[in-house]
Amino acid sequence: MDYSFAETLEETCLNCQKSFQAPIWLIVDVPSRPDLVAQIRAQAIHEVTCPQCGHTLGSADVPLLLFQPDAEPPLLFSPAQQTTQEQDQQQAGELLNQLQQALGQAWQEDWLAQGLSV
Repeated sequence: MDYSFAETLEETCLNCQKSFQAPIWLIVDVPSRPDLVAQIRAQAIHEVTCPQCGHTLGSADVPLLLFQPDAEPPLLFSPAQQTTQEQDQQQAGELLNQLQQALGQAWQEDWLAQGLSV
């Protein structure tokens, strides 16, 4: 099962003026989504691109939580760029809660025993 999570942004392309919806990935389930891992490696995971004309509107400044249950560390958090430490902690908590709810009984508290890797 894929535990990745995205929010959808409503955008209008500055180039072609078409409206579209763009998924903004906030949680990536690494084993389930090699396509998203490739976007992370290319530093394009948060780019917003018009599907009509291909124009890139820019990158969304949002956090990202990687879930890699068979790796060390199993959880890895990348904060947004223009946030305070308090905002980073709040966003990390929200994403961890989202993942914990999705995993249900598969959630393991010991994933955070060493703290959340940033």
